[in-house]
Amino acid sequence: MKPKRNIKVIASIKRAGVSVNGNPAYWVTFTDDTSARTMSDAACAYAIGNPDMREGCAVVVEYTRSGRIRHMGPFKEENQR
Repeated sequence: MKPKRNIKVIASIKRAGVSVNGNPAYWVTFTDDTSARTMSDAACAYAIGNPDMREGCAVVVEYTRSGRIRHMGPFKEENQR
């Protein structure tokens, strides 16, 4: 089964602690009033706060079956064709 992917705009980001391995986790709220937590040990958590992954930025979000963020990256129109 292919993961669910959406294009969303980040409204706010809140730190959600760390995993048992010490990797950061975040709660991300989007402009459509949805929010999700990054998956435990997700690599995309290290990109949050970079210039293209801050509040107001459009991102492509991929979710797990349980609704956590598996992957999140900057939305670039040329990559969506």
